[in-house]
Amino acid sequence: MEGTPPLPEETDIVIIGGGVIGASIAYFLVTESDRDVTLIEKNAIGSGSTGDSSAIIRHHYGEKEIYTELAEWSHRFYQEFEDQVGEPIAYNDNPRVTFAEDESADAEYAEAGYDVLTDREIPVTRYDGEELDEAFPMFNLETFDFAVSDDTAAYSDGTDVAAGFVRAAQQRGGTVVTGTTVEGFETDSESITAVQTDDGVISCENVVLAAGPWTPALGEKLGLDIPVTPSREQVILLEPTEEYEKKYPDLVPTAGLPNGCYIRSEFSEGILIATHHSGDQCHPDHYDKQPDEEMLLELHETVSEHIPELSDAGIQGKYTGVYSNTPDHDFILDQCGPDGCYIACGFSGHGFKQAPAVGKMMADLITGQESGLADLEFFSLSRFEDSGEGHGGGIEY
Repeated sequence: MEGTPPLPEETDIVIIGGGVIGASIAYFLVTESDRDVTLIEKNAIGSGSTGDSSAIIRHHYGEKEIYTELAEWSHRFYQEFEDQVGEPIAYNDNPRVTFAEDESADAEYAEAGYDVLTDREIPVTRYDGEELDEAFPMFNLETFDFAVSDDTAAYSDGTDVAAGFVRAAQQRGGTVVTGTTVEGFETDSESITAVQTDDGVISCENVVLAAGPWTPALGEKLGLDIPVTPSREQVILLEPTEEYEKKYPDLVPTAGLPNGCYIRSEFSEGILIATHHSGDQCHPDHYDKQPDEEMLLELHETVSEHIPELSDAGIQGKYTGVYSNTPDHDFILDQCGPDGCYIACGFSGHGFKQAPAVGKMMADLITGQESGLADLEFFSLSRFEDSGEGHGGGIEY
């Protein structure tokens, strides 16, 4: 990646946040408009939640077809990333499986997603009875009645993708400044006029708050109440035995497991298992970067129960990351506050898989283009004015 240039004195658009969302927005603005774009990141590109993301790419979202549509568009973009962006990225196919017990919430979610994927002709398979054991022989499936497989799901690497977007934006004329912290904003007649940083002031007409769990604090400086709560999620990388690898060369599909965790194969021939919406609230600048011993034991017990042949797996590594959760787990993509202010946040653990579509939609919103991908009203901040719960529920159920 090119070195960091000095902070420009002026630009048309300032994007705050160098994770995969901010990087995607920068890429689409640079490539689809004539605006002068500057991205500011206080650390390194992809160093926040993006760097800790499991980078799963899937289409199954139960009955929430809006997310399936965006995920489908984003997945095609990821598959064509090198041709479109000019940068190679890590990418592995890995089906995403939802196991369910009849007449449960899991069953409703699995069946609704099956119907949505079928209607959109996205490859999906339902497995019942004995088919379960044949399709997923590594799992102990006694408690489940059927499974729905999102057959063309995959996974990538968050930092890889964010860096690819940023390099492409730089090569096409965008400016990317790292190691610079945004401290405030200047407005005139209720319009954005400048961004204040620890390295000086940059005049601009538009600002995009895409700083993950730091977005609410930035929004406060502009009079915005952004209901995003960070949660600490814990991750273990398992090293299966040679016997397991020989018996199951594909290791595991991506799958949700009880106790609110999920599992997938890893590039390093390991297996990743992590918490999902743990409820462990944290401050994005001050949280324990190492998983708790109690959680390590709980995750290991969960794996051993549902994939018995992984009970002897070693540990390759462990770390924690941060989700930025809205009350309803739906995204916030909106123009609000002073004129020229835009926000893209609250991805609730699902930002990576949707990042290309989000970048495209935000670029369209900022440049006044009609987005053909989704009705942005669904993602408005104003939904929380009438109810603090927004849409209610969550992406999963």
